[in-house]
Amino acid sequence: MADSTDSGSTAGPTQSLALPLAGSLAFHATIGLSFTLVLLQAQALGGARAVGLVVGIPMFMMVGSSAFWGAMADRWRNRKRVVLLAIVLSSLLALPMPLAGTWGLIGLRVLQSFFRGGVVHLHTLFVELDAGARGAQLGRLQMTAGFGWGLGGLLGGLLVPASVYGSASPALHAAFLVNCALGIFAAAALLRLRERSPDVSPAEQLILPGRDPGGGVPLPATGMLWRLAPLWVATVLLFVGYYFFLAFAPAFFTTLTGSTSRMGLVMFASGLVHGLVARWFGRLADRHPREKLLRLVSLAFVACMATYALNPHPLLVIVAFLPPIWMAFDVSATALVADRVPYRLRGRGVGVLNSCMFLGAGAGALLAGELHRSLPFTQVFGLGTLLALAGALVTAYATRSTVTPRD
Repeated sequence: MADSTDSGSTAGPTQSLALPLAGSLAFHATIGLSFTLVLLQAQALGGARAVGLVVGIPMFMMVGSSAFWGAMADRWRNRKRVVLLAIVLSSLLALPMPLAGTWGLIGLRVLQSFFRGGVVHLHTLFVELDAGARGAQLGRLQMTAGFGWGLGGLLGGLLVPASVYGSASPALHAAFLVNCALGIFAAAALLRLRERSPDVSPAEQLILPGRDPGGGVPLPATGMLWRLAPLWVATVLLFVGYYFFLAFAPAFFTTLTGSTSRMGLVMFASGLVHGLVARWFGRLADRHPREKLLRLVSLAFVACMATYALNPHPLLVIVAFLPPIWMAFDVSATALVADRVPYRLRGRGVGVLNSCMFLGAGAGALLAGELHRSLPFTQVFGLGTLLALAGALVTAYATRSTVTPRD
């Protein structure tokens, strides 16, 4: 990878991001791999309700943990320490998962999610690398996330056949061991990432640059988090609706394609598109208003969910799964929050954004798990479409201002 400079950071030598980006790819491979392994194991152990619980309850843990680790990162003034600690401990917790029953699996995922809430601040590290090109830096990070997630999903489909889920088989043990090893490598590689911080005065650390549009008075930094409340609400609604589908994507595509290996190929294709598009989208986010991109991405959530609900030809359903709408939302929303929140509060701002994503995801998974017990896939996806539409409408309100103050 090319080197990165930081036009808005303290002085220091240019650093190579090749190894840190490789670490990010390895970590996101653990997410894609565990996404497949855990959800199919839960499906085999306890059916749709177990899938909803194993996704939903850990997501609720991440609601609090991402905000908690954001506050710790701001207090310690060392976000890299938080990220490394979170990756190592969450990776080690994958080892006992094949031995767990339904509730044991849920408990391990909850504990793992407490630490994974700290990994979201890898995004915070990357937005500080270059204040003038935050979208581009997030695009590079998301490129590795897409390739890693797709690779992990493919490995999950290839390493463990559908027939062995529901038991502590050697194949399942080996797959979770691979998951842990990838996480340890990721932490080792990210040790080479040098954290940078903008050179801001004490006044700038407490007061957001710019003026309150209503009163012309300097706006306290803490007040800006409340001013972003419409964005938080929109995020929750979008992810509730989207997780009506995504929580059941491995089981759905296994049924749709007829095997876990074909399901793995679908996951890999989605990750590949994500990785190929991410850097382009990051540069797009630097050239165009974040607000406009967020509105378009929200409509993409609705379009994809509507396709799943209508259940056309399987190829069209797979095509609807390929656009990296999560990545597009993450890049544009994270960049917007970083623009509008001062440095000393930025970890908490990104933490709140991710907490809202996890809150929506957890609620969506739990609701969908209950609904799937009595309704077919298409009807559940239809309800998710309505929730995503409500989120898109709130996003239009939340992004009505096109003024983006930057520090």
